[in-house]
Amino acid sequence: MRRSVPLKVVCILAASALLASCSATRALRHGDAAEHARFNAYAGKRVREFMWVIPRHARSAIWSNQLIAWANINTVYLITVAQPCPDLLTSPTIGISSILDWVRVRTSYVYSMGHPCRIQTIQPVHYRRMLRAERLQAGGKPGRTG
Repeated sequence: MRRSVPLKVVCILAASALLASCSATRALRHGDAAEHARFNAYAGKRVREFMWVIPRHARSAIWSNQLIAWANINTVYLITVAQPCPDLLTSPTIGISSILDWVRVRTSYVYSMGHPCRIQTIQPVHYRRMLRAERLQAGGKPGRTG
């Protein structure tokens, strides 16, 4: 004898899955608010350009129009791009154009899923200061971070 699942149970499961996927999509679209606030709090004055120092450029999206880029191990920049920048948070790879390793405001682009997004602002992040403050807040010793 075949046992069928009541239609009510199937509808409830489908509705739950739909709600879960919507909330996950919303979270991805807006980014991690804590990470966004963390880097923006330690962002310095705007600069017109910066130079990549390390051969393998690291970058990570933190908001729908912002990402952080490491120029070297302790030099981090907060980059804001023009909206809309499709799929910046969900893109598996993010590219940044440069000319002779220089990334410049308004002439360089962030590439998200192949879509070019013009760089609006570049701000150095006081990364060592941020790490030191987080260490102190966690109850650790300040250490030597510059």
